Amino acid sequence: MKKRISLHIKGVVQGVGFRPFVYNLCQKLNLSGFVLNDPQGVKIEVEGEAKKISRFLKELKTKAPSASYIEKIEKKEIPLKEEKKIFIKESVFDKEKSVFICVDLSICDDCLKELLSKNNRRYFYPFINCTQCGPRFTIIKDVPYDRPFTTMKKFKMCKTCLGEYEDPSNRRFHAQPNACFCCGPSIKLIKDLKNRKVERISLKETKKILEKAASLIKEGKILAIKGIGGYHLCCDAKNSQSVKILRERKQRPTKPFALMVDDLKVVEKYCFLNKKEKGLLLSKERPILLLKIKKEEPWMQAIAPQQKYLGIMFAYTPLHYLIFHFLKKYQKEPILVMTSANKKDFPLVKEEKELDQLKEFADYYLIHNRPIYLRCDDSILRVFKNKEIIIRKARGYTPLFLDFKVKKNILGCGAELKSTVSFAKNNYLVTSSYLGDLKNYANYQFFLETLAYYQKIFDFKPEIVAYDLHPNYLSTQYALSLKDVVKVAVQHHHAHLVSCLFEHGLKEKVIGVCFDGVGFGLDGNIWGGEFFVLDRKSFLRKAYFKYFGLIGQDKAIQEPGRISFYILYHILKEKVFDLDLEFLKSFKKEQLKLFSTLIKKKMYVLTSSCGRLFDCASNLLGLKNKVTYEAEAAILLEMVAGDFKGKKSRFDFQIKKEKDTYIIDWEPLFLEMLKEIKRKKNISEIAYKFHYTLAYIIKEICCKLERDCGLKEVVLSGGVFQNLLLLKETVKILEKDFKVYHPQKLLTNDGGVSVGQVVVANENI
Repeated sequence: MKKRISLHIKGVVQGVGFRPFVYNLCQKLNLSGFVLNDPQGVKIEVEGEAKKISRFLKELKTKAPSASYIEKIEKKEIPLKEEKKIFIKESVFDKEKSVFICVDLSICDDCLKELLSKNNRRYFYPFINCTQCGPRFTIIKDVPYDRPFTTMKKFKMCKTCLGEYEDPSNRRFHAQPNACFCCGPSIKLIKDLKNRKVERISLKETKKILEKAASLIKEGKILAIKGIGGYHLCCDAKNSQSVKILRERKQRPTKPFALMVDDLKVVEKYCFLNKKEKGLLLSKERPILLLKIKKEEPWMQAIAPQQKYLGIMFAYTPLHYLIFHFLKKYQKEPILVMTSANKKDFPLVKEEKELDQLKEFADYYLIHNRPIYLRCDDSILRVFKNKEIIIRKARGYTPLFLDFKVKKNILGCGAELKSTVSFAKNNYLVTSSYLGDLKNYANYQFFLETLAYYQKIFDFKPEIVAYDLHPNYLSTQYALSLKDVVKVAVQHHHAHLVSCLFEHGLKEKVIGVCFDGVGFGLDGNIWGGEFFVLDRKSFLRKAYFKYFGLIGQDKAIQEPGRISFYILYHILKEKVFDLDLEFLKSFKKEQLKLFSTLIKKKMYVLTSSCGRLFDCASNLLGLKNKVTYEAEAAILLEMVAGDFKGKKSRFDFQIKKEKDTYIIDWEPLFLEMLKEIKRKKNISEIAYKFHYTLAYIIKEICCKLERDCGLKEVVLSGGVFQNLLLLKETVKILEKDFKVYHPQKLLTNDGGVSVGQVVVANENI
């Protein structure tokens, strides 16, 4: 018996070879009908024997392209049309836009094989791609995903490429970025920026450019190389002089650089690598993965000073692989620094007209003429308990679509650091890639660009806008400037924790522990060492670290000795001046006297920030007096603590109760720590002890809240929990008595705040 069904497939089904897959499946099963892209996904009508249609529906789910994700299938039976064939029809534009956009995909094995095969017409072609790989998100201007709506519109396919595009048996059947030397983008190597126009070039000319680029890297030059989502600054990782020059030019004295390799054996030689980590390195997303160093080599100190981890990613574009191919003429195991090409606190450079920003950094520029529509940085991950934890969500992981039923269209404007934005509409929530820190106006412009892009691509008009309480955040000021929308202020740490609740599907009350650097509190102080009893709608602050002062506000974050001075002056008063500690020597006597005067006059900002307590501990141990990148002092404390192999112990601390709230007094902790420093105890033991004490404090407070409130689930969030040692000890110590959750797919740092804002707003309307 024959039947005909209509299907509407929603999810990540455009740009992943889904229409060709449906076409070929229908051919195999002798079904007729059509398939097309529309603004909401893929529409299919198929007709044939009922048994074959049942098989079609089964294989539609089980054998769909690996890069696809079916979120929903709407199905209905319709009258027969008696067609003889299956067709791919032209896309239609008659519906509200809600398609899930495909992420950018690393080069697949088939394309890589062709890239390096002399007899292939795309031999050494830097832009080889197919339906299973290549740029997607960063080249899409609008939906449906068809070439005219991408930055490939200006490249008209040659006869051969068009033949592949129209051939159902070809891997490039309906591959929108399909191109070759005859019709597609080209590369160009320039030293100065006078002529940035890229002309079409041959294989021979391409080879010359690649040979030259490799020889320049070998000579120690720094190249700006255009990738999928923007430019990288690249140099030979083992050439410490090159790395030193790059650091000086970028004014980046100690922040680790990301590395790129093209051979797994190189990673295994220098880093520990388990099965999960290997899978992530070689995944289609190709993130930067933080891997523990096996044995330190001299060149590593220039890459990641005082670190025990290297950030490594695998080559993910054809151009990357070609650079490695030509470098192997000079080096057996090339390793490249591949760091984001931008001025400090500016967005990633993506266009040739922006290259002037890189003049002080790069010696040469390897550019191309395939435009990047939306800039997108590399993602950063690490593995904990065999599960991936995302630290920066960008290329390969965004846009991220999540099931979420909302009453109205909601926009979450995020925080100021590690900014993201999130949108909720109909039955899904989408969160953006990493946008940087909005303190810089250029990043704020990127924030506005991203908002405009998502509003266009999803026909999104916010009815409700959720924002952070901090009045000085540009994201907050943007939200407050909007007209004809309902405005919902969401406390920073509540948003952090609710993001984690949402990720794990938690809807009832839980204990929330949120440790970070800064978040505006309900009392006008800076919070950051918080224990809440909360659900998605509201929270009660049940415990926090006793307030302490930030002398000079943000200056205290850059110079953690100011925090140390406040802490010790609070405990010891004038006796602090008699101490023989490294951090005190980093200030002039007049400065220290001024600090004491400011403390007496209470001229400081109050905070409960656990992140700042980590800075203080690091500073007291002489690890860092001046911070050059976010969380540097705390990271060094974690690295030093990782060296300790002895018996676990903890510092003393006090918990006082005022009305219904517990206050954690840090005085005994730092007093005991100071005694151990004076006795010249091993600093790795002191650093470990600090971590373990924090984990123990978390357990003590959670046990008290369990007794008070009867709750057995604990949610951990906030940037401090990016510290793997603290997370490990906390989870281990809590798991005996509680069910513990922490962010994995969503972000524990401020990148997760926009998701939490949307969820809280949805509960409060």
